[in-house]
Amino acid sequence: MALLFALHALSSDLDCELAVAHLDHGLRPSSAADARFVEEQAASLGLPVVSERCDVRAEAAARRQGMEEAARGVRRAFLARVAAEWSASRIALGHTADDQAETVLFRLARGTGWEGLCGMAPVSGPIIRPLLFLTRNEVRRFAADQELPWREDETNCDVRFARNRIRERVLPELAAINPDVVRSVARFADIAGDMREVERYVVDRLWGDVCESEGSGSLRLARTRVVALPPSVQSVVLREAMRRARGDLRGLGRSHVAAARRLAGGEAERGELHLPRLRLLVSRASIGFLAAGRRPPVAPWLVPLSLGRTTLATSGLSVEISLVARDEIAMTSKGNPWEEVADADAVRFPLVARGRRDGDRFAPLGMGRDVRLKSFLINARVPVVERDHLALVCDQEKIVWVAGVRLSDRVKLRASTQRVLVMRAEEVNE
Repeated sequence: MALLFALHALSSDLDCELAVAHLDHGLRPSSAADARFVEEQAASLGLPVVSERCDVRAEAAARRQGMEEAARGVRRAFLARVAAEWSASRIALGHTADDQAETVLFRLARGTGWEGLCGMAPVSGPIIRPLLFLTRNEVRRFAADQELPWREDETNCDVRFARNRIRERVLPELAAINPDVVRSVARFADIAGDMREVERYVVDRLWGDVCESEGSGSLRLARTRVVALPPSVQSVVLREAMRRARGDLRGLGRSHVAAARRLAGGEAERGELHLPRLRLLVSRASIGFLAAGRRPPVAPWLVPLSLGRTTLATSGLSVEISLVARDEIAMTSKGNPWEEVADADAVRFPLVARGRRDGDRFAPLGMGRDVRLKSFLINARVPVVERDHLALVCDQEKIVWVAGVRLSDRVKLRASTQRVLVMRAEEVNE
């Protein structure tokens, strides 16, 4: 009521037209009388009013939400719809500094970062909160001085609700320490807002350097560049990547970010971390973020292989190819999966290295028949995080060697072999 009468008194100076919107949540016996009261006050000011009633209990049950969360959702949707119908550019809400303090303390108790500690913004898109810098007592005094009518929501004193317990119990105790505690908490929200802007500035400055790709539900960071940052900045960047990949940070806390930082900065070349509705895939060079149900986006790649050494940047490998006579062959290191020899006469040159593709088939050494490459990798227990980073050495017809895993049975050495294809691979830091 204070907000309505103040805006009405200032409407000429502000050059604005007002309409009143009221949603009856149907949760209290007196709510219908409240709706009639709002309609009467709007009529006394000559203002149009839209008043509706909804069943919040049914909405909460259908959405599987708490009553307060469901009420807030339907109320916001109602106000947005009415604003659109009236072509209104702003939605004015009556939140005060007390509401701000309650919001910040509630979020602090639940655990939050700078985003949550900022509380409510005075201006957020079409929503404005003209009373946010006034305390509830100041608004009451204004209403009393102007002899404005208002009604009390009796459920505001019901301490079964967390926000009401903060209002009725926590803030009075804090006021005994600092009588101006409401403004102090509100100032802290302003400081948190400043820190959030600093955090956003840091992320914006770094993002182009650390982000390699970004798409719907997926994102990839350059691992070496991330781990080179100070630990606190690493946390900020990783949290931002989580938010962008998943769309929000609900259910993700400081411990999840810390776990991601440990995995990214650890000695393991590859690893995987499952978080709420998000999966992290760490390889030698990158940190991938995948929203639930998403597959890692892998750009197709193919590199021609000639005699000598060729670097495969995508896989972080260097492959060396040579041809020797059978009687000149040096023994490969026994048990070293990164060195293989093959019957060069069974290979249809030229060779290429590429990533795996859907439908790939492979004849593993010792099996003698083609199987799906995916099935082979599963049976060979190649971690899923590594499969899209494998280098496949192929000729013009088939996969010759899954580098570091297995040679093809189709090119194994035979008694008739005259020329030998020698293949070696090693990790590189380029």
